[in-house]
Formats: sequence, structure tokens, C-alpha cells
Amino acid sequence: MKPIDRIKKAHVDIMRHKVWCAVSGLLACGETTIDASIPTASTDGWNCKYNPEFVASLTDPELRFVVLHENAGHKAYRHLTVWRRLWDEDSKRTNIAADHMVNLALVETDAGEGFIQMPKIGVKPDPAHHGLSVEQIYRLLEDEQGDGDGDGDGDGDGDGDGDGGIDSHDWEGAGKHTQEELETQGKEVERAMRQGEIIRRKRAGTGSGDMSGVFGDLLKSRVNWREVLREFVQSTCSGNDESSWRKVNRRFLADDIYMPSLIGEQMGTLVIGFDTSGSCFGGDVMTRFVSEIATIIEQLKPEKVLVIYWDTQVTGCQEFTDGQFVVQDLQPKGGGGTDGSVLFDYLRDKRINPQAVVQFSDGYVGSWGNSDWPTLWALTSNLRSPYGITLEIGV
Repeated sequence: MKPIDRIKKAHVDIMRHKVWCAVSGLLACGETTIDASIPTASTDGWNCKYNPEFVASLTDPELRFVVLHENAGHKAYRHLTVWRRLWDEDSKRTNIAADHMVNLALVETDAGEGFIQMPKIGVKPDPAHHGLSVEQIYRLLEDEQGDGDGDGDGDGDGDGDGDGGIDSHDWEGAGKHTQEELETQGKEVERAMRQGEIIRRKRAGTGSGDMSGVFGDLLKSRVNWREVLREFVQSTCSGNDESSWRKVNRRFLADDIYMPSLIGEQMGTLVIGFDTSGSCFGGDVMTRFVSEIATIIEQLKPEKVLVIYWDTQVTGCQEFTDGQFVVQDLQPKGGGGTDGSVLFDYLRDKRINPQAVVQFSDGYVGSWGNSDWPTLWALTSNLRSPYGITLEIGV
């Protein structure tokens, strides 16, 4: 088979896979070409190039790994746009950190199935980097290695071609895209990921789940919810109660924190949406949601909080008042598909009129729906909601 035909076959294999089909749409973003002038593979974050001899040297699982490295890795996470400032600081270390993150994610997702296999070359995955961003890995490498030489491509020879690695990162090519083009590409990538996740879930099973949720020990909150919600409600609800800033909220004075009489006196009801779809159900994601929800209720003590569980429909609703909250009382149910609009439809149907809505999700919501209320999306991914405010909370 010709190199381009092998790459097309790899694309088809990925689109048919029960898990990797989630990145199907990304394969169509940008152009895929054969280029003998590069040693292995290359991407500018949108277009992908492959050396024909390199393609010929790879087994099918290795080729699928390389294709996913470019598309489900650098392209999906927008590495060559997001981490430009790190590249300006130390190009070599940035490339290595990005490859660490991508290769580990691919190996962990494959989980020994063998659908993909890392080629003998490239940055070897380090389990110690599990869950870390490119910048976090970059800082760890900085501590371990000291100042880098900034040679540009991650293989250490300074020629920028990436030989000795799986691929090269075309930062110069990425820099030639206009801001308008980058914004359009970002939107296309996000849309492709949402559509791909819909495909994956359709193959995994549709409809609403009825499993009972289990989560682990609570984690330390990653968000200063007092500050976030103060700024959020101040900006989105300004004008609703202009006198609120004249009256200090006494609940926080003991901590030497001055806040308006917003949570409690002004905020009648806070709705917390809890995505219990299959991709969020159980494990670390659910534990992260529960940890942050516990922090909101216990520290801020809103007068009323409705925690509403949803996947393709609302699967449960629990009410907590005046900070009275026990983690063990949470009863998340779900495990099915995803429809991010159902919570807002539920609020309208039940004529619930909250002061604000905080939605916890991974961002792969199928439909974002539309909200009639100030809405903050707290996402474990780097996706962004088309409306409201988006906050990345990680896992």
C-alpha cells in the first residue's frame, strides 16, 4: 500500500474503534499530506505531514499511535497555540513536555489493548506525569534539568527537525496562522471533539443510565469558590441588588474576607448541575465533582442549593439548605449518554428560578442547550461553553 493509503486505513481503523472513534472528527480537521522533506511526522496544530519512508517502517499499531499522537494529542489540545509562550521561553523543553503528556495519555487510554503501540523512538511515557498539564511537566523538567539549551525540536540536536523523535512541531507554521484563523480552528476542533464524543457514546449505548454513583475519598478543592462565585455573581447579576455591596456578609468576617451580602441574603437558590453521563460516572471525575460541590456548600453556606444529576435526562435532584450537607447523602445516578440541555429544560419545566447555575461536567455534553440564568461551567477538560463562563477544574 502507498503511504497515504496506509494513513487513510489508519484513519478508518480509528473511526471504527469503540473508544478512539471519539476523535474521528479531528482527523478531518486540516490537511493530511505526504512530505519527504521531514524525517518522521509533523504538525502545525492543524495540518499533519508524514514522511513516506517513516510510514513504511511502522507497523499498523505504531502508525495508528503516530496518527493519534498528532490528532488526538497536539491538535486536540491546541498545544502549538496554547503553549506558545513556553516555546518562546525554552523550545526544546516545551516540545519534550508536550510529547510526554501526549504519549502517556495514549498509552493509558489504550490500557494494554494493543490497538496502538508506541514506536521505538520518541519520548517515553512517565507514569509520574499522570494528569499533569504540559506546563506542569515543563516545570518539573525545568527543576530536574536546569536551564535548557532552547535548541527547538526536542531531540537535542538543534536543527528543529525532530529527528530521533516521533514527530516535529511546526511552531513557525503555527505562527503564520492569523488570529482569526486560529479562532476558527479552535472552534472546529471543539466541535469535532463534541461530535466525536456523541459517536463514541452512541456505540457505547444510548439513553439514560440508572447506575448508582460511587466516588472515592474527597480531594482538596482546586478552586477558591468564594472568590470565583463572588466575581461570577457580581459580574453576571450586577444590578439585581445594588445595595448588596453596602452590606458586608458577616459569614466570612471571621476569615478576614469581605464579601457582599450575596450568598445567603441575596442568592435565594443556587443550582448545581452534576453530569453523571458515562464519561463522568464513577472514578476520579465524579470524586472531583463531589469535592468541589462539598466545598461550595460547606464554605459558602448558600440558603438553598439544588444538586441536580443529569445524563440524557434529569436522574435526580437533592436539596441542601444553610450549609447543612453530608457527603454521604449525595445520591448521583446516571451512566448513560449526554445531553447538556436537559438541566435547563428541567428548570423551566419545574418553574425553578435560581439566582445562578453551576454546571459540573467534562464538557463532552452533546448539546450545550441554552440557559435563562447566569451560568458557570466547571469543566474537567479544556473545552469551552459557547455561553456563560467556563472554568477548568481538572481531575
